[in-house]
Amino acid sequence: MTILEELIEYANNCISDVKKSEYEDYISCQAHKWACQRFLNDVERSSSESCFFYWDEEEAKKIVECFSLLRHSKGILAGKPIELTPWQKFNDCQIYGWRRKKDGRRRFRKAFRQVARKNAKSQEEAGMCLYEAAVTATKNGEVNEIYTAGTKRDQSKIVFTEAGLMLRGSPLRPKFKISRDQILHIKTGSTIKPLSKEDGKTGDGTNPALLVIDEYHQHPNEDFYSLSMGSNTKEPLLMIITRYCRKVLDPGTDVENDEYMIDILEMDKADYEDISNLGNSRNWIKANPIRMSYQEGIDKINGDYKVAKEQPEKLPDVLTKELNIWVQAKADGYMNMEKWKACEVSELPVDISGMPVYVGFDMSAKLDLTSVAFVIPFLDGKTIKYVVFSHSFIPSREKLMEHVKVDHAPYDAWEMQGFITITDTPIVDQSAVMDYVKNFCKKNNLEIQMLCFDPANASKIMMDLSNEGYNVVEVYQSHKSLNETTQELRVLDHPRHSIYHPKPELNYAMSNAVVKKNNGLIKIDKDAVRQRIDPVDATLAAYKLAMYHKFGNSLGDYIDEFLEEY
Repeated sequence: MTILEELIEYANNCISDVKKSEYEDYISCQAHKWACQRFLNDVERSSSESCFFYWDEEEAKKIVECFSLLRHSKGILAGKPIELTPWQKFNDCQIYGWRRKKDGRRRFRKAFRQVARKNAKSQEEAGMCLYEAAVTATKNGEVNEIYTAGTKRDQSKIVFTEAGLMLRGSPLRPKFKISRDQILHIKTGSTIKPLSKEDGKTGDGTNPALLVIDEYHQHPNEDFYSLSMGSNTKEPLLMIITRYCRKVLDPGTDVENDEYMIDILEMDKADYEDISNLGNSRNWIKANPIRMSYQEGIDKINGDYKVAKEQPEKLPDVLTKELNIWVQAKADGYMNMEKWKACEVSELPVDISGMPVYVGFDMSAKLDLTSVAFVIPFLDGKTIKYVVFSHSFIPSREKLMEHVKVDHAPYDAWEMQGFITITDTPIVDQSAVMDYVKNFCKKNNLEIQMLCFDPANASKIMMDLSNEGYNVVEVYQSHKSLNETTQELRVLDHPRHSIYHPKPELNYAMSNAVVKKNNGLIKIDKDAVRQRIDPVDATLAAYKLAMYHKFGNSLGDYIDEFLEEY
């Protein structure tokens, strides 16, 4: 069986939750199933002449063979050759097997995997460091610089130290020279070094061929991430941890990245939302593909779980470190994105010409997007439905590219597709925003009912528009003001109630929104500084007034409605 055939079989087994034995169980979380389906889609895509990548079986074999020459550094397998598990092959072989047609180089330039502790993640990263220093550097005729980066000295050295230990007893050991702060591949001159802010080593002036950033979410800034942006090697590779990755996998968002290899293994929400479900040990493999494949690993997790049941103060550590629940446990997502995406249409099933429209605004200062939303209520029989459009603005291309880098979202592509407008001003030109609104409503023959603003950053334009005769309404972004609206909009995540044109920036923002509670009231917020929700804020502002729209404005309309009911 070829490597490709192995991976196809593995992906299908995971999607179907196949269980072959106690130690060979493919039950998988939703995110990993997405990753498997993405792979199967890639296999199908690669058969097309127009596809930019292809599968190289020999390159996939090489990484497997390299690991077999290295040795386990600890545990019951210490000193024995490393045989990659099916899950490890699924990740590593994709990184090296998928190649670009134009130059034969790696398709994936970034790689991310999220898994519970003690599942050999450091071992894999260390093995890849050694592979890049030896095999890739030799193939490309380069002297590769490889770095492992952490916020603390000890953290940055985990992968570095593991690489040295994996060479003990390995036939590859004579090919490397190991010192306290460097592993040197003698033939190519390539080096593996740790970086840490604690040591004052930020990597300035480096040219990393491979950069491993451990625990990326703990890093206070983008300094280490930025090192990879300036790499001048033939096949640079960045391995990091970031929330953005989930959005690439999730079919409910409009974020795509063909250069990003991603896999996430975690417990599904249903596995832990009811705490009594945690005792179902079969689900533990979702976050522990390696530890749950041998008895000692099973016994360790089971033992820690039993202790945590008796001593509840220890439960958070078990959930976080051993079951990988912490990511989802931070906050509650606002919208069911699968249901939200089901409301999307490419063509409106109704003629909106002459219909009323409520326009919501989220006006930025400098950092965030400025967004507008158009909410159009209409009657479908006796059912009230809503059409939703959105558009966003940013002051300059420089600011847009800054957002691309910091947010890890394709704003540049969205701007080219017409979903974002650059106003070419120091801050977003509010008059350009209003011009867009007026032109949009004129083009679609919409009757503006109300312009809905949070007064923050909008006092002047609100006064100007009011003087022009528009009905301008203040909508404060507070729990008290938006509690009912926030609850009602979430109910509309069904095609029976709401429809909208595909707007990737709105979908992206909706997937970022989480619920914040205060004294029984709710509003939305974002769960990280780098995640924007401005289009959703604008939508809520418009919907707050649109949900009270009265249809029919004559006595005859009301009489007809009365007679229909009685």
